[in-house]
Amino acid sequence: MKKVFSYLAILGISVILWGCPYRSTVPLSEAIEPVNKQVVGTWYPKHERSKQNPEYYSIEKKDSVHYSIQHFQYNDKDSTYSVKDYTAWTTRIENLLFMNVKNEDKNEYYIHRLDVMGDELMILYQVTSNIDETFDDPEKMKTFFQKHMKLSFFYEKDEVQLFKKK
Repeated sequence: MKKVFSYLAILGISVILWGCPYRSTVPLSEAIEPVNKQVVGTWYPKHERSKQNPEYYSIEKKDSVHYSIQHFQYNDKDSTYSVKDYTAWTTRIENLLFMNVKNEDKNEYYIHRLDVMGDELMILYQVTSNIDETFDDPEKMKTFFQKHMKLSFFYEKDEVQLFKKK
């Protein structure tokens, strides 16, 4: 019984510390910023590059201000890739770029900070899900982000380095 309790406690703490990206029912802004050509392409997370069947993202230009993103994840059981579809656009707040990622299956947005480091590297910072505030107005959310976006605890602990497929 003591082992079961210990296991459940460790599992609970892991879930709390692991986190998910911040979700919102509204985006940071409407899509007005032009598509950045450097973002378009196929991107692999650093930890996936050496795998035989890596997870990856295909980012295409949907129109002048939107991206179409497909997230591919390999399923060993079926020996196939599953695909999740998203629509995204960027919002610039001061000198930082945020990506509004709309889940096509749900009416919610994931918010990430995106640092484009040339043509072959992007660094993705997930805005922490530990933010308790909810917003029904993009301007109020943008003001909140502007106030807190430069604080380290505003983001999940681990950044994701994405490398472009050559």
